[in-house]
Amino acid sequence: MLNASGLAPEMQAVNTYLTVANVNASIEFLEKAFGFTRGVVLPGADGQPRYAEMRHGDSVVMLIPKGDGTTATGGAAALYTYVGDVDKALTKARAAGAGVSEAEDRPWGDRTAIVTDPDGYRWVLATFKKLVPFS
Repeated sequence: MLNASGLAPEMQAVNTYLTVANVNASIEFLEKAFGFTRGVVLPGADGQPRYAEMRHGDSVVMLIPKGDGTTATGGAAALYTYVGDVDKALTKARAAGAGVSEAEDRPWGDRTAIVTDPDGYRWVLATFKKLVPFS
């Protein structure tokens, strides 16, 4: 079920999207050091986690392997930001002078695009379309 903003109820509008050397080691560190709890954890072909949502209160930190070309950012860190309509948000970002990629429908069910702000930070703009099982 989606909330009024069109998001899955457990996700915030802006989420940290970190790239890490070892997803499993980062999961364990966040649990031990800061008291994070596991949300969705998806294994890769080798059985090791390749995506994890770590939760702390209402906040989510998403973990992906550095350099993983199948992720929304190609394995780079970003702020994963849910918006009502990615294509409209891209038009506004482009008009504001940001670097933008083309929007695309992703295998996990979001429509995403990358916006690079004037300071070089990457923002993944995403619109939730449908829940798709990871394969």
